[in-house]
Amino acid sequence: MTRYFLIIITASSCCLTCLCKISQPSVQQPLATQESLAAQQALATQQSLATQLSPSDQPTLSTPQSPAQIEARVLQLLGAGKQSEAEEYLDTQAPQHKNNQRVVFLLACCVRSRFMIRESAPIFAAVADMGTNSVTGQCALQMLYLDVRKDIDQHFNALRSLVESNPDDMMLRWMIAVQCRSFDKNEEGVKHYRRLLERWSPGPVLVHQTYGNLLEELEKYDEALVERRKAVELEPAGWSYQGLGSTLSSLKRFKEAGEAYAKSVELAPDNSSYWASWGWGLMQERRFPEAIAKCEKAISLNPKGYSAYSYWGRCLELQGEKQEAIAKYKKAIELNHNYKYARERITALEKEVEAKPASASGGNTGK
Repeated sequence: MTRYFLIIITASSCCLTCLCKISQPSVQQPLATQESLAAQQALATQQSLATQLSPSDQPTLSTPQSPAQIEARVLQLLGAGKQSEAEEYLDTQAPQHKNNQRVVFLLACCVRSRFMIRESAPIFAAVADMGTNSVTGQCALQMLYLDVRKDIDQHFNALRSLVESNPDDMMLRWMIAVQCRSFDKNEEGVKHYRRLLERWSPGPVLVHQTYGNLLEELEKYDEALVERRKAVELEPAGWSYQGLGSTLSSLKRFKEAGEAYAKSVELAPDNSSYWASWGWGLMQERRFPEAIAKCEKAISLNPKGYSAYSYWGRCLELQGEKQEAIAKYKKAIELNHNYKYARERITALEKEVEAKPASASGGNTGK
């Protein structure tokens, strides 16, 4: 456990400083009825503790707490929309309970909710190493498999069964909702996030941010905008303003979108993805020279940022500069061999060039 503990501390520190938009035995059978009942009893105890703790008598960060008190406090903070405080509290308490599976699991979930897959992996591994006969251990195990994309259907179904068997475990439901985002299971993910927000009000900022992402994928932009604004309210950061700008652009509320993108780069001027997103928003508005300038800025910050080349290529394509657009798409593929969108655009443009070399290409902008 010592080796895992050192990794946990490192990953925990990353969680608080790097906020982002990220062979084993066969899957075990569902837990026995007795263990499910025990989990329900533990949940009832934690809810009782959370109710008993008023703001005036909350423990200080340096005060050692029991595992049950820690979980109650974390759930209370998450429910109150104070995810960063919950993470700070766990960062202080987890080292004192490095052998308690549930406490370490709470830390892993908070890290993974921010899509910090690499940082969460060793923490989930430490949880699984403490035993996979528990609900917590099984969930950690499935998260590890899914995050390395191994036997996806098998392990997603196992995680789904685990959530269905333990419907009141908020952390389990949060983790399957996160995996729905990772595997484009948008409709299912929306259902889980709605269930979470029935219990959590306002709830963690990353619940609102990722819920907004799913709604946007489903083109439910007005609903997504509610979640985006809540995310910005709870944690005004580059990534939350970036999401707000994206949804506003999709709604064609370009002036507001521009303000949101400008705020995102003001808060994180060295983040290339925010500049690229701003470029995408301007492309939606058909302000191509300005969009390309933002893409160039993104590339100057991160020459390996394939999305900026793709948006640049799309701007060129929409202006009829097909050969130049193909070159940018090819650069995007060079940086990300699995980038399907750029491959599709290259195929389409090459056919157009071969058929009508001098014709101009038009159409709707695409992300």
